[in-house]
Amino acid sequence: MSKGTPSMGKHQHKTHVKCRRCGHVSLNTHTKMCASCGFGKTARMRSYKWQEKCGY
Repeated sequence: MSKGTPSMGKHQHKTHVKCRRCGHVSLNTHTKMCASCGFGKTARMRSYKWQEKCGY
C-alpha cells in the first residue's frame, strides 16, 4: 500500500456533483444522496438548529 504517485491515479473521478435541489456540489455519485440538503434521502430539507447563528 503506497501513498505516493500510484495512489494519486485513484483520485481522478468525482465523488460529489451539483445537486439539483440545492445547487451545492454535495450530491454523492455513489450513494445518490446530497450531504447539504438531504436530497435522495428525505423529502424534507436537511437543516439543524446548530447551523444557525444565535440571533436573539
